[in-house]
Formats: sequence, C-alpha cells, structure tokens
Amino acid sequence: MTYKDASRPIGERLDHLLDQMTLHEKVAQLTSARTGSMISDVQNFVFSAELTNKNVPHGCGYISRIGGATDLLPAEMARAMNTIQKHFVEETRLGIPVLFMTEATSGVLSRNHTLFPQNIGAGAMFDEEPIRRMGDAMRREMLATGERWALGPVVDVIRDHRYGRYEESFGEDAYLVSQYGTAYVRGLQSEDLTQGIIATLKHFVAQGISDGGRNCGPVHVTDRELLDEYAVPFEAAIRDAGALSVMAAYHEIDQIPVHASAPILRDMLQGRLGFEGLTVSDGNGIQLIQSFQEYCETQEQAVKLALEAGIECELDFMFEKYLPGLVESGQVEAELVDDAVRKVLDLKFRLGLFDRPYVDEDAVDASVCTPDMVELSKEMALRTMTLLKNEDGLLPLKPSVRKVAVIGPLAHVKEFGYSDYSYPAHIEDMYYHSEGLTEEEVLARTLFFKKKGTRYEDLYHQDMPTVYEALQSALPDAEVVYKTGIKDTTDYNGEADFDQIEEAVEAAKDADVIIAVCGDTSGMGRENDSGESTDRVEICLSHEQKKLLRALQATGRPVVLVLCNARPLELLEESQSMHAILEAWKPGMRGAEAIAETLVGTYNPGGKLSVTLPKALGQLPVHYSQLATGHKQFWRGKYLEMDLAPLYPFGYGLSYTSFEAENVRFEQAADGIKVTADVVNSGEREGDQVVQVYVRKKYASVLQPERELKAYKRVSIPAGGRVSLEFAIAFDSIGYHDRDLKLVLENVKLDVMLGFSSQDIKAEETFKLEFDGGKRQIGRRVFGNSATIV
Repeated sequence: MTYKDASRPIGERLDHLLDQMTLHEKVAQLTSARTGSMISDVQNFVFSAELTNKNVPHGCGYISRIGGATDLLPAEMARAMNTIQKHFVEETRLGIPVLFMTEATSGVLSRNHTLFPQNIGAGAMFDEEPIRRMGDAMRREMLATGERWALGPVVDVIRDHRYGRYEESFGEDAYLVSQYGTAYVRGLQSEDLTQGIIATLKHFVAQGISDGGRNCGPVHVTDRELLDEYAVPFEAAIRDAGALSVMAAYHEIDQIPVHASAPILRDMLQGRLGFEGLTVSDGNGIQLIQSFQEYCETQEQAVKLALEAGIECELDFMFEKYLPGLVESGQVEAELVDDAVRKVLDLKFRLGLFDRPYVDEDAVDASVCTPDMVELSKEMALRTMTLLKNEDGLLPLKPSVRKVAVIGPLAHVKEFGYSDYSYPAHIEDMYYHSEGLTEEEVLARTLFFKKKGTRYEDLYHQDMPTVYEALQSALPDAEVVYKTGIKDTTDYNGEADFDQIEEAVEAAKDADVIIAVCGDTSGMGRENDSGESTDRVEICLSHEQKKLLRALQATGRPVVLVLCNARPLELLEESQSMHAILEAWKPGMRGAEAIAETLVGTYNPGGKLSVTLPKALGQLPVHYSQLATGHKQFWRGKYLEMDLAPLYPFGYGLSYTSFEAENVRFEQAADGIKVTADVVNSGEREGDQVVQVYVRKKYASVLQPERELKAYKRVSIPAGGRVSLEFAIAFDSIGYHDRDLKLVLENVKLDVMLGFSSQDIKAEETFKLEFDGGKRQIGRRVFGNSATIV
C-alpha cells in the first residue's frame, strides 16, 4: 500500500490514502472518540476492542486527555495509549493512527508531570528563553507517553482583570506575548517534527476583552485593533515559529460568532496572517453557535456554518453527528471535508505516526518530571518573583529574626502553586462529580476515571512543599509558627469554624515578622476564585482575606503579604497597610522554595509586572498602551474619587539593590533606531534589572498608542557592576495599519524611550521620520527586535 510505504513522499502517500477513504472515514478524522466509549473497566482502565469496534467503527482523528481525565501514572498512560493505538493501526480497515491530545498551559495536564509557573507569572520574567526550554520539556514528556498534540500556548492579549482566564495569558502587551508565544511553539514543535508536538495557538482572536469580563461575552473591536494588537502574537508564532494549529475563540466579533466567521477564520487568519495549518474549534464551540449565541436554529446549521467559516477539526461531536448527512444531501461541499482531512492526515504523516505509532513504555519514567525539568520550574518560579513594596527595607528578612508567624489560607496547602489548567486543579470538579457514581454513569459521562482507592490529595505532586514548610527549612534558627487564620480564600459554604482569626492573631502578636500568604485558588468549576468561567465583579482579595489582613496589621507587627494569585488584583488597601508585598502568582511545583529564598534573601527578586494593576475596578481598562486619550479625562483630569494613574504600572518591580542607566544614546539608521546604554548596579548586592525600550508615534493618519514596548533585556549585574546593552528597533516592527488597512510607517514624530518600567523612563529622544511618498510600505512585520549585551 502506497500510503504505508515510508520511502514515498508524504504528498503521494496522502493522496493515495485519501482516495481509499469513505465519507464516514473522512469525517471521523475531523473528530474524536469518547474515552468512555472504548473502556470496559473504569477501575483498571481496560480497553475493549469490542466496544471500540461498535462505538468507533470508522476510526478517529484524535483522543483527548488519556492522562488529563484519569489517575493514570505516566507509564500507565503510555501503556494505555499503545493499546488504543495498536487497535486503530492493526485492527481497523485502513490502519490510520490516532493523535493523542492534551492541554498544555503551565505544563502537561497529566499526573506527575512537571508543573511550571502559570503564564501570567512567567510573563514577569521578561525573558522568553526559559519558555522555550519549558516547551521543550513538555515536548519530551509528551513524546515519552505518546501524546503528540498540545492545546497551547495561550497567546491572548488580555486586558480585563475580571476575566477568569486572565491567568493563562502572558500579559497585556502584544510585543511581550509575541516573544513568549513564539518561544513556546519552538520548544514544543522542535526543528524536527518527527520528534515534535503540534502546538495550538489559543484563542483566535481577542479573547479576554469581552463585555463585563464574562466568558463567551461579546467582543467589540475593530479590524485595525485586531491586526495591530490582538492578532499580532498569533501572526508572530505562525510566521516566525511555524505554529501548526490554531483554536478559534468562543465569543462573537462584529455580531458573528468566531466559530461561524469566515472574515475572522478565513480572510484574517488564513489570508492576512498566512496561516496554512489546522484550525480547530474550542470545546463545544460549534454547539454554542446555536445553543449559547442563538445564531442559528439547529445544530445541523451550526455544523455547516462552522465548516464553511474555516473550522476544520472539532473539539466536539457535532461533525460526527451531522456532517455526513450534510455532504450527502449536497448542503456542504465534499471538497471542504477533503481539504480538512488532508490537513489532519498531513500532520500524522509529518509526525511519523504512520511509521512509528508506538512508544517505549519502559523509557517513560526516565523522561517525565526529570530533575532538569524540576530545576527549570524552580528557576522560572524564582524569576517570576515580583516585589511590589518594601517599606524600610523589611525584606530580605534579617538573619537575627527570632520568630516568624506564617498566616493565611494558602500558607500550608498545595493549592497555592496550582493554576487553572494544571493537574489536578483542573479536574477537581470532575473528580468529585465522579465520586458516588456507578461505573456505567462514569463511562456514559466520560468524567474522571480512577482507581477505587485514589484520593484527590494523592494526585498532587507528593514532594511539593508548602510555603510554611519551605520557610521552616529556610529559617532553621528561627521559630516558625503557622496558623491558617481563615480556612479558605473565600467562605463558600458558610462554615461555622471558617473564621480562625483570633488564633492567628494570638500566634502572631509577638512575632518579629508576619508572613501572610493570601491570593486565590484556581481551577475549573469548583470552589475557585480564578479559572475558566470564574469571572468576577470585584478584582480585589476576598473580603474574608481582607478581614484577616486588617487583624494582622492591627497587631503592630510588620506584615509581609505574599500573593499567590492567578488573576491580577486591585491592591490599593494592601499597598497602604502592608509593610511589604511580594507577588508570586501561581509559581508551580517549586514555588514555595522560590518564595522562601526570596524572603530570606538567598535570591534577589527581579520580576516585572506584565500587567498594569489599577487602584480600583472602575479604572478598567487600564493597560499602559492605550491611546493617549485613554490616559486622560476631559476636562477635570481625574475621577471624582481618585486620579487616573494605576497603582502599579506595566513593567514595574522592585529589587533589593538599585540600578542606574548611564550613557544612553539614540541613533537613527536606515532601517530603524539603535539604542545603547550602560546599566549600573549601584547597590550592595547582585541583582536583575529589566531594561525596556518603548516608542510613541505622533501625527500618524490613525491615532497610535501612547507608548508601546518594542524591546527588553533582563540582565544580572553584580554589586557595583556595569553592563552595556544595544537595542535595534526596526522600523518594520513599529508599523501599523493606516486608514486603508495597509501596513505602513508614515512620516511621524517618533519618541524612543529607555526605562525600567513603562513609567520609569530614564532617557528619551525624538526623531522626525521622513519617507519617500510620505510612508514606508511594510511587506512583513518584524515581531522581535534584537537586544544584546555588548
């Protein structure tokens, strides 16, 4: 058979296979199979060929979450996937292998895989190289178990703090997100796809700026804003990293659901952005066209709309149900199905699945959550640590400290480090919904498959310390005491013993320092403060945590607030009442050690905010790169209650040392602006600084952002040391779409700024750009500018 001959060109093999396929076999490649339809024994996850032949007679394109919806250990996952793969390769008519898919946001969504810091925290590193290494680590883990399709990275530019999934974004800035997304894809896919993983960019496009910050809410955005802001990270990862898959967003744009929008998925994604890969629906996204958005009358119509708009593979089961009939009745062109199937099969050939469909089960444990992966997780956690306040140099803690009180709902629980798409936080709701159900009910609902004796707490990383435990280890000569203060971040159930503040105050009143560990818990669908569909009308710490912090502050002892939050918060009260604030985000499996090492001074924090923090919810939107009018108010110049400035600006973060910028020079060249500077550590200890370059374009044919990040470099400098930096800002990186939606750079007044945050500008210079014909035509945007140590 030609398509099974590895010596033949992929195109020839693909054509031959497509010619052999029936309509039902083709449609099957565009959809999935429910795991529950192939399993006969939930307790032992036993695969049944008989059930599979009955329920999945035509094969399938992919199977999702063999690890992410079970309690299987890595080697057990590989065994299960090999068994399932063997059936499809050796027992079906055409022997087409299946793809195994999983989520991959802050690590692989499977048990005992490496847990990295959540993206919003990773954004604070202002360094994409660890992200590339993280992607490579996930690649190695997935390759070992047999999962070859990753639903990640998230490259949404999110700007509404109410939105529950903000934590999955790297931040509010298109340039920063572009660098991270491109690095992530390169790490996952690698240079050799036979050893790579399909990366899926999520969620196209403009997710996270919806009405009310609500999941699936309407989005109001212009084509120019899409092309110059929200679509830029997608285009960067497509053009510079070759991203193979893109997931459509749930919401509607211009009053058309994205899943049914040819202008978005065909004209913009494929046309303007040059995407040639596979466009997939989000989970149940096709159903929502009819059931949630009420855009059409029937689900059958929704399927037709989605396929014609550009959805080529579903995370749903609507294609399977309706598409064959739509083609047979002539309502959908068969060529659309063939084009989509061709893309799925092409990926399977390029991955090498037809020639090497199985994995080495004995090699799995040596490839998953390895020491170097764990060390990378800790390195990233350290680099995310962002110091927001440090009154009177309270931090690092003095060696003479005698007693430390560690207080708070996240101080001695592992939830402090887990994010919404991490295992097991993401599946907690499914786990408990499966409890008490019969085996038949679990199979029918495809919930969470587990052994009878598996407890939820068994699913956490067992060697992961809590913040309290890490502080005990970091302060061996001090008395370190713990009280929870309140039982959870929020009193969800009105428990009589929820409030334990008096005990906490009693334990803390004679402490040299109080470490209050607060924030939120993250997950999907249970008692969480952040995560998918956990949208909020307030963006502050819960009122229960505020009450605890007020009581601790009233003791008169210095209080250090350690934040382990997933969503960005409004911290006005805390910025006034706490002596020090360390933003740790959701720092992953070694986050507690990173927090402890930062507090005691073993590590000097150098993280910078990748999101602007407001003084109040009413300031939203508050992102730094708004138009100039977004930072003004006519004519009073302020709100009734407060000024317009944010609490903490984008790019902000303190250190235990100090830095100066010297010898800053700006020079215009033929194709851009060169910026050079010396950065001096003027303090008494080694530390990191993120040097940031911003531009402002005035008097263009369309209004431009008040300032935009266009380069950055994180550098480590010893005490008294000096580093010389050079940045090259290409003109083709600062272009925009004019009135005719052409990508250009016009004769503008260009301000170029160098600083240590978006507001802490150390030097700037103005250039008057002049091009022949009044504008520079840009054929292809430059997504990343060079930043080098010289």
